[in-house]
Amino acid sequence: MNIFGYNFEIRKASKQETSRIPAWSYSGGHAPLLSRSKPMLLSTVYRCVDLISDSVAVLPLKTYELDRDGFKREYKEHPAYQVLDLEPNEDMTRFVFFKTLMASVLLTGNGYAYIERDSNLAVSQLIYMPTSHVSVVWVTDGKGIMRKRYQITGFKELVEPRDMIHVLNFSYDGIIGVSTLTHARQTLNIATSSEEHAVGFFKNGGMSGVLTVEGARLDKTQKDQIYQTWEERIINHPNGIAVLEANMKYQPITINPKDAQLLESRQFNVVDLCRFFSVSPVKAFDLSKSSYSTVEATQLQYLTDTALAVITKIEQEINRKVFLPAERGRVLAEFDTSAILRTDKSAQAAYWRDLSVIGAATPNEVRRENNLPKIENGDKAFVQVNVQTLDNAVKENLAKNEENSKVSDKSVVSE
Repeated sequence: MNIFGYNFEIRKASKQETSRIPAWSYSGGHAPLLSRSKPMLLSTVYRCVDLISDSVAVLPLKTYELDRDGFKREYKEHPAYQVLDLEPNEDMTRFVFFKTLMASVLLTGNGYAYIERDSNLAVSQLIYMPTSHVSVVWVTDGKGIMRKRYQITGFKELVEPRDMIHVLNFSYDGIIGVSTLTHARQTLNIATSSEEHAVGFFKNGGMSGVLTVEGARLDKTQKDQIYQTWEERIINHPNGIAVLEANMKYQPITINPKDAQLLESRQFNVVDLCRFFSVSPVKAFDLSKSSYSTVEATQLQYLTDTALAVITKIEQEINRKVFLPAERGRVLAEFDTSAILRTDKSAQAAYWRDLSVIGAATPNEVRRENNLPKIENGDKAFVQVNVQTLDNAVKENLAKNEENSKVSDKSVVSE
């Protein structure tokens, strides 16, 4: 099909194809999770992934139409409006879709969603695709140029880039993203080892030492019996009393967890992992070196340094692929970041007050955004009367001086 000079092939994934993509809760196993299940057991990794994905998922994704002067209005009549803002596909809401997509980006380096179109080439669904079922391949066109295509498990044909949402994490070539966990592998290994050591230490009742039997040589069976008896005693009575035989002697190891700086290393792991995710330790609930002022500044820093970058890459990927080439420059999708202020009533009130006093928002617009009913005569914009230009202020002062110069001590003022 040729539309506005572009050749399109109507390609709609059948139910049989999409049903072959198993969910992560598939009863046959958790293959997609095997490579990341262990890191996600770390509370810091879980918190960073959950925080960033939630920050994107909570934002409404609105479709706007631009006029010639660049002014926007919500384009609710566009087919993509409900798909992007409410229900990307029949199995997910917008929140679940973007949270799952961002979790895949952070943990695997790539987030995929297949764009299903109707007979008019308008988007009808955005179907999330697990990274393990998508691979990038290269094909040679009629001119001998290598073109990128996506091969999806269960699909009979290759998918063109314009029909695939592909959000990359950090990338070296701009084609395939690299997982954050890949760069943080060494820190993850250290953190995991610290957690396993801590679990083993506390599981043993906080005891670590050597049990010796003086004047006797034990075989393997006797040793195993002593290990079993000692383990049962420690598990059932941690920090309790253990009765030793006459020729047994317990010698504690001189290097205790404090000397090995176990707690200090675990605290350092939190800070180091947060660096890889561009998240402040305060956002990961590490309040050891924080105050009210640092928490407030951290929130602003997170929005500008972390959330904004993620939002921008998703917006650009959607705008260049979901909408047709003929709609570019006229239709676009943007996240409504004002939703971040929904729970901060003070900041929300200050935001709308600043817009209303300069005539940028009418009273009814403010009431509409705060779920209040429309009022009469509330569609006019207002400005403060005590604000004027510098030229008018100078003219007014000159007029007052001229008027005052006409009055002298010999003047008679009559009532």
